[in-house]
Amino acid sequence: MARLFQSFRSLLRSVLRALLRSWARWAVLLAASIGASAHAQPLRLLAAELPPYTYQAPSASVSEQPGAGRGVIHELVAEAARRVGHPGRIDYMPWFRAQEIAQAEPNVGILAITRSPEREEKYRWLLHLLDDDLVLVGSPGVDVSDLSKVRDRPVGVLQRSGAEALVRGLGFTRVMPQPEEWMNAKRIKDRTIDAWVAPRAMVVHAVREVRGNLDVLQFGQVIRRSELWLAVSKSLPDAEAKKWEDAWAAMRADGTAERIIRRNQNPQVDPIDDAKRLIREEPFR
Repeated sequence: MARLFQSFRSLLRSVLRALLRSWARWAVLLAASIGASAHAQPLRLLAAELPPYTYQAPSASVSEQPGAGRGVIHELVAEAARRVGHPGRIDYMPWFRAQEIAQAEPNVGILAITRSPEREEKYRWLLHLLDDDLVLVGSPGVDVSDLSKVRDRPVGVLQRSGAEALVRGLGFTRVMPQPEEWMNAKRIKDRTIDAWVAPRAMVVHAVREVRGNLDVLQFGQVIRRSELWLAVSKSLPDAEAKKWEDAWAAMRADGTAERIIRRNQNPQVDPIDDAKRLIREEPFR
């Protein structure tokens, strides 16, 4: 009886070992399958209403069915995508949401994001696409020769932008972020803010969009250069990153990048009347 019990235990151990080996093999195969599937998926590209870099015409603030994406950085990334065999889809969404997804999920790229010390560790900085100046702009009569002059005045910034992080870090007391820059243009036109911190090209586009007058604004201190990038999830594999880097290098070498930039230097801006906006109030104070 004892020998029979011992034989049964030995058989049971052998069966358990075989099952464990089988489960381990299945786990390895499943992990490899999931990894291969993730890498097979094209890079998800995200953008927001950041004219003249990336925007839809008409935008989501005007139409429930926004139009096609456009803008100099939209076009640059779309061409790089074509060269790497990417389908070219770029999803538009609120800027804060695009950043949340790009920081939290794998295999995501975010267009037209400014590289800054506050963001340095949050992304893999893939393609340096364009430069602009981050400027301090003031209403008529407001001294904008230096940021310190408006530290305690109402200052407009783009919500969740490098500009917002900068002025908050400097101890500004009346920061008034908005989800899109046309809202800041409207507020400086209506004199509900005294100053505005944004990239120069975005200021010009937004002021024209709300029928503002650029001639009466005070363009003051150039705070820093704004490097505009295609940034991606930090986990993006090196092989995939190299495809995009090679495509961008080829675009610069053959003149395609420069042609796209020149073509978009003075984009047409169609003013939008307040009555056409789906967002009529400003709940983001």
